[in-house]
Amino acid sequence: MSKFRLKMSRLKGEQVASQFGFEALPVDPFKIAKDESIVVEAKKPDREGMSGCIVFNDDGVGIIYATHIRSEGFRRFTVAHELGHYFLEGHPEEILKTAPVHFSKAGFTQGHSSIEIEADHFASGLLMPTRLTREALYGAPVGLEGIQHLAGEAETSLTSAAIRAAECAPYPMAVVVSQGDQIAYGFMSESFKRLDRLRFLRKGDPLPYTATRSFNSEEENISSRKSICGSTRLAEWFGGEKTIALEEEIVGLGSYGYTLTVLSSDLLAGDPDEFEDEEEKLVASWTPRFAYGR
Repeated sequence: MSKFRLKMSRLKGEQVASQFGFEALPVDPFKIAKDESIVVEAKKPDREGMSGCIVFNDDGVGIIYATHIRSEGFRRFTVAHELGHYFLEGHPEEILKTAPVHFSKAGFTQGHSSIEIEADHFASGLLMPTRLTREALYGAPVGLEGIQHLAGEAETSLTSAAIRAAECAPYPMAVVVSQGDQIAYGFMSESFKRLDRLRFLRKGDPLPYTATRSFNSEEENISSRKSICGSTRLAEWFGGEKTIALEEEIVGLGSYGYTLTVLSSDLLAGDPDEFEDEEEKLVASWTPRFAYGR
């Protein structure tokens, strides 16, 4: 899966948000679905195992989203993810090769399934377009508090806001999602990557022996959405030679079953006016493809 394809998926989400008239947060995926004559229904909360599904048939397109995870932000992200399967070029055709119904588990935990990863990036771009995300972050504190502010403004899940913040933050920041003693995935801002020659965190890598690993050893911390803040060093997480001090902000994600860790430092925050706008230029110049059924 190339970075270019993921970027194009995210930019397609941004383009769709603009196309449907959303010039401020929050972007409403339910309204976009309605405007496209896509029927959206909630799944019974006693049925777990998936976050949502999309159905392509002769009568039209339908989306079903899960309700066993109580977060409204996660449900909105799920609907946005399924819209990715509708709007992204090639997704309907790929899905219809096997069946008219496609089940998803949105939230960047789908392993190496290319269309699922692309749909997640579409959803993050749809719900949090680059310009609007930067505007929300510029007026907010560095780290977890800023991510929580973005999640509130965008009405999306904390994890998706954390990932989008790492992509758009004008200061060095990394976010890590973990479960037990293993890493599920991690994202770093471009300025964070430049701090040193860093090791990239991959799915299944063991968590370093930091506050996050200790936090995960107590299930109650995750289920009760407990949060703590500690300190760590860049090299403890990513290797390298520099002993840069970082804040290690940790929060349990409740019924989602994972933990979010935010690594940042007020001392590393730079001037937001220096942040490059290459993606915005790419959005403006990009010609979108047609969606299914058009």
